[in-house]
Amino acid sequence: MTLEHSKEGCCRILVVDDETRVVNAVRRIFAVSSFIKVEISTSPEEALRIVEKTPDLRLVISDYLMPGMDGLEFLTEVSRMRPEIIRIILTGHADLETTLRAINEVGVYKFILKPWNNHDLYWTVIRALELEEVRRENRDLKERLKEQAQLVKQIEQIYPGISRIDRDQDGAILLEG
Repeated sequence: MTLEHSKEGCCRILVVDDETRVVNAVRRIFAVSSFIKVEISTSPEEALRIVEKTPDLRLVISDYLMPGMDGLEFLTEVSRMRPEIIRIILTGHADLETTLRAINEVGVYKFILKPWNNHDLYWTVIRALELEEVRRENRDLKERLKEQAQLVKQIEQIYPGISRIDRDQDGAILLEG
């Protein structure tokens, strides 16, 4: 399934950076997309409220250095609130320790340096959303499988042996009759 044909019809993402010009620049990158809707915030505290009240939010792009709360603290809180949301760091301040913490402790999907390449950022988000959609479909299929297994158990209790399949030595199914 491609993103254009997803069940929801659009993918909502959130961009958080204390610089208005950055959030607006990222929003412009996705203006060409008919299926990605961008929410923006210049405050991590406000962004957490957006995460809380936006159930269809699928991805967050956050700056690292912001007043009040850094990007790792912010994304840790996002992960606690909504672990299924894909998290990306977009920063001009990167060191190895921060990068490792972002990946190992916060579960960041990607660490992107400023200045970024618009094309690369766009396709990083597309691939991340596709991954999230596959994970969601996988969860849904596992749930359906559990439900079907339970149904087979119930049918087996009513009609013992109905779920058993007899095969011959070559593996062909044997039919009674």
